[in-house]
Amino acid sequence: MPKNSFSIVKQSKEKKINISEEFVTKTPAGATRFLNISLMPLVQNKQLSGSIIKIDDITEKRNQETLLHRMENLASLTNLAASVAHEIKNPLGSISIYIQLLQKAVNKARNSDEKLPDEKFLENYLEIINQEIDRLNNIIVDFLFAVRPISAELIPENPVKLLNLYVEFFKPELEDKNINLKTAFLENSPKILLDEKLFKQVLINLVQNAIVAMPDGGELFLSTRITGDKYLISVADTGIGMNSETVSRIFEPYFTTKATGTGLGLTMVYKVIKEFGGDIEVESFVNKGTTFTITLPIPQSEKRLLTSII
Repeated sequence: MPKNSFSIVKQSKEKKINISEEFVTKTPAGATRFLNISLMPLVQNKQLSGSIIKIDDITEKRNQETLLHRMENLASLTNLAASVAHEIKNPLGSISIYIQLLQKAVNKARNSDEKLPDEKFLENYLEIINQEIDRLNNIIVDFLFAVRPISAELIPENPVKLLNLYVEFFKPELEDKNINLKTAFLENSPKILLDEKLFKQVLINLVQNAIVAMPDGGELFLSTRITGDKYLISVADTGIGMNSETVSRIFEPYFTTKATGTGLGLTMVYKVIKEFGGDIEVESFVNKGTTFTITLPIPQSEKRLLTSII
């Protein structure tokens, strides 16, 4: 049994409550196993006489959930491929046009005085072709990133502890952009199954979007709360906001309202949150601001002790 699991035995005895909590452990061979340990006070004749301990190996369940999320990601591959095909057509068209212009110029020179076109003329066209080739390369690199399966190592983490670390990371840039940061985090936060590195990427993307949405400064509000068996993390800004059409497409690959954006940042956010077994929603109003809300499942719960057991 994991060492930190003994603490819930103590809680169950002291508080006389049912406790169910998930733990991650390693086998001697190094394999990761997920265990759910449940404790329930044993009540006889309305008196506490001991504890019932139940240990379930839920590794297969977790693996099946991960597989399901990855299958959902693959299901969207057709739409993504169509988007890539559309993106590739434009630079290919430009390359074709400029190569034809070069061919015509060279043929014209050879059919007259055999003098090649001005060197600057050739360099300008070749430079445009090279730029379009680089653009094609970037599209392919982004596509590979978008379709590559996310390998998340989910372990129980305190999200508030991680968020506080990220806040310190964001502060200098927010202050430089004249953005006032406010937080409202739960004091006693349950642990959530997260991959720390991927979770940080998600927050970086959401905060960077908020910064872009507030070019003249504003307020950024990070908060956490619990609703039922769900853990909610909100990132809200007072920026320029989005219309309903933009909101409906915000997680689509290659969709962006930024002049220099790739359109894959929020696609990555969506993929990661789905890999965590959660969901993400966005609410936005033009000239009022945007709120992204991440919903994650709570793997452990507490239940009140039944007054009597029949």
